[in-house]
Amino acid sequence: MYTYRATKNGTYPLVFQILHKREKKVVYSPYHLYKECFDEKKSEVLSRRRHRLSDADLINEYIHQQRRELRAVIEELEESEKDYSASDIAELYRSHQNSSIFFVYMRKWMSQLRESNRLGTLNAYRSTFSRVLRFTGGNEDLYFSDITSRWLARFIASLRKEGLKENTVNFYCRILRAVYNRAYNEGVPGTDSRSPFHKVSFGSVRTTKRAIDSDSLKRIVHADTRGDLQIDLARDLFLFSFYSRGMSFVDMACLRQENIRGDALYYKRRKTGGQLRVKIVPQLRQLIEKYRDGNEGGYILPILREGDKSLYRQYRSELRKFNNRLKKLSRDVGLDRPLTSYVARHSWATQLHDSGAPISVISQGLGHSSERVTYTYLAALSPHVIDSYSEKISDMYL
Repeated sequence: MYTYRATKNGTYPLVFQILHKREKKVVYSPYHLYKECFDEKKSEVLSRRRHRLSDADLINEYIHQQRRELRAVIEELEESEKDYSASDIAELYRSHQNSSIFFVYMRKWMSQLRESNRLGTLNAYRSTFSRVLRFTGGNEDLYFSDITSRWLARFIASLRKEGLKENTVNFYCRILRAVYNRAYNEGVPGTDSRSPFHKVSFGSVRTTKRAIDSDSLKRIVHADTRGDLQIDLARDLFLFSFYSRGMSFVDMACLRQENIRGDALYYKRRKTGGQLRVKIVPQLRQLIEKYRDGNEGGYILPILREGDKSLYRQYRSELRKFNNRLKKLSRDVGLDRPLTSYVARHSWATQLHDSGAPISVISQGLGHSSERVTYTYLAALSPHVIDSYSEKISDMYL
């Protein structure tokens, strides 16, 4: 208890005092306490309801953890076999602490994502960064050692209180867990093998069915867009996704003429990095021919423009426009639920399943890599098996 510096509310800072070779250095903790809340002899925080101190166990765990870290710093300096001072101990300890600050680590990792052009993942990490910062009230002094099971429970409760859906809550928690695990694997101080996530599951919750039936799809195929070129393009992009085995919007946007080899499209999924081959069925060929001319940069579809330095932002903008136009198309053809870019993908998978295709065929057709159990059976599966099922449902809309 550093009694030399009282605050206006009568509390004192909790510090670590380093004495070495007659030199004294003080390292501040993030905590301020009343005198009666701290046992100087035991170096322990005492729970006191009168002062609303309910986190005594949490602070004591912090004290023990930081003392272990200080000892580790001293051992590191001892192993160097060089003379060192109390100032050296404090300086090395602070450098370790900087790396163990959650937001410092997140910024470093986001910078690496930006450099490697993983912009989709970067956007997800930015969103999570903002959510955690909002939860801390803008306080960036959040250490990995602060992220405990109790902290995680409070964070999840705050997200739910904001009205976020369970899948959105799980999305943020999965990214947070990935950051924590990566930091642990890199040996960042404050992380523990028994992480706060070790007994918590963040699986996806089944949402409202997105797929549409064959009658609804026929209505889209034969829709009268009344000369509205934007709605016509949205309809064509939706059908392109369906005929190409539920290809995602970002993968469609990035397709170039060199992706066409003979009677198939060969491309790499942006999300998983998996290589996929899609047979060009007649309906898909018609759409490719329809938009063959006038696209910049050799793109197959008129979504992105070559030369734009912010292709990711351009893609996000075009995706918003696409989904807005699909909503209008939904109303025009009288569907009971709005279309989105995901509906074509879900519809292809659902109709393939209804046609009798095994789950393994559907999984490989969609390029799933997260369905680990199913994916182990896919290596020996011929792509022509998928082609036959895809052609079967495509022929329904001639």
